[in-house]
Amino acid sequence: MVAGISVVYLYVRDLEAAVEFFRDRLGIPIEQEDATWAEATLGETRFALHAWHEGAPEPGSGGVRISFRVGDVDSVAAELREAGVDVGPVHREDYGTHCDVVGPEGYVVSLFAPADMD
Repeated sequence: MVAGISVVYLYVRDLEAAVEFFRDRLGIPIEQEDATWAEATLGETRFALHAWHEGAPEPGSGGVRISFRVGDVDSVAAELREAGVDVGPVHREDYGTHCDVVGPEGYVVSLFAPADMD
């Protein structure tokens, strides 16, 4: 049966723009990159960007949401807004703080910081 997640990847039409957003705006450390694939390891999960090709699903969130853990949602959201990124309102819940960010090709990802559970 399933032992874990091998890789989460997004199809993108403009790989260069997607790498710039996820690497330079969100700070994801891209470790491997070629003409069709850019990959990072986040914790124990591989995250990648895959150049779109005929037969692949159209880029966009399509009901799938990726939530990236950050240390401070407010400061990351402010930094992204300053860089011209479309950032939604910051929500504070009992379980943590989160906001949505719109990236290239309409992908919506979340930034999340869990509540202090001490």
